[in-house]
Amino acid sequence: MTNIQHKETAQEAKPDLFAGIDVGAEELILVIRKNGKPFDPQKFANTPADRDRLVKKLVKLPGIIVCLEATGVYHFDLSLALHDAGVLLMVVNPKASHNFAKVLMKNSKTDAVDANTLAEYAARMDFVAWTRPSDETIALRSFAPRINALYSARSRYRFPITLKYCKNAPN
Repeated sequence: MTNIQHKETAQEAKPDLFAGIDVGAEELILVIRKNGKPFDPQKFANTPADRDRLVKKLVKLPGIIVCLEATGVYHFDLSLALHDAGVLLMVVNPKASHNFAKVLMKNSKTDAVDANTLAEYAARMDFVAWTRPSDETIALRSFAPRINALYSARSRYRFPITLKYCKNAPN
């Protein structure tokens, strides 16, 4: 499914089913809202197996719009899986969702509250489909950890004495 089809589907359907996912390094918290009422939060590990389980669960809910925050590297694999499965997905800037929560006067800061806020964001704000990066861009992304490791190794080799006396230097 292309992004254009995602936009058209979201605008035509006027859905009443929204999901917010709070993405963390180790855990995913899902809150589904139907007709403005949130269901209990559900927890998933941020592992390939649990991400697949989460995607299968959301695929069974036709017309659902899913919203999650861009959280560095942690949201990326889930976003790819949801998009490739045909789920309507919007990935929002964390600052936008933070300001949205402020407007709603949500002072509590828990993962479940964040997930519910993201689901409410999806319900109230205009749908903007997440654009999947090209396969070439995704392939380039896989080189980043290796490049960082090489830079670190080079620094340890070039400045061994200096790093020895630094507080935050790796051992």
